[in-house]
Amino acid sequence: MQGVGVALELPVLYRRLSWVYPLLFEEIIVKSQPPLREILSRYPKVVHAISHAGTLGWIPAILALLRVALQEGGQARKALGVFHRGLYKVALSRWILKQVFQSAEPPVFAKVIAAFKEGPVNDVALFPEGDNCILGDVYEIRPFRSPKFIELALAAEAPILVTVHRGAEEWGKDFYVPSWMLSWVKRFQPAYVRPLMKNPILNLPVRLTRIPKFSLHASLYFPRLAYADLSTRPRERWFQLQSEAQQVKRLMEALLRDMPYV
Repeated sequence: MQGVGVALELPVLYRRLSWVYPLLFEEIIVKSQPPLREILSRYPKVVHAISHAGTLGWIPAILALLRVALQEGGQARKALGVFHRGLYKVALSRWILKQVFQSAEPPVFAKVIAAFKEGPVNDVALFPEGDNCILGDVYEIRPFRSPKFIELALAAEAPILVTVHRGAEEWGKDFYVPSWMLSWVKRFQPAYVRPLMKNPILNLPVRLTRIPKFSLHASLYFPRLAYADLSTRPRERWFQLQSEAQQVKRLMEALLRDMPYV
């Protein structure tokens, strides 16, 4: 289906990527509440809301969760990746998404909801911070770009596994943006201007290095709304979703403060 991608069996995806693990990881550590094995066995559908921690932070996070899920009994599950539109504009990332995840074009949200709710998809992974990951401190949770992942969970009656991670922060480097450059930024990315006026730092990817200890900390979150509770008025609906998304953000921040391994 165009605009969605393909539901991939986790073992198949892992076989495609298995050669990467010795290059990137020495050790992967996970703490989950409840244990991940219990989550995967109890819930047929799960939305994964994952922190970013830098422009390239999504790469080790997805790889680590994939391996841990297989170790914890997820061999029969199928996953659908939902990636930021900007990744499809860069030749290398566009090639990776097409070859590895069979995702040739940016997702259409209505189609993602339909595929997750009605199709053979068990897991959908999203990074709510989106391209805000390049603004501000990589050791903090940045503002969410959209609360629509909440709607995805509500539509499929799925819990949200909120996951944060540590270990890949050094893949990026902070660059100071002088005030005279803001006019250029406004031309290409107007949404970045206001945040850069407060904190003129961009965190840009500069290297891929081996991670001695990559740590994951996860907790299950159950939205307080039901899909039927959502308003038909777009503005009111948005605020309902945003309220839930802020609860998820606060949980992310708490998990990050309580990382068992750093």
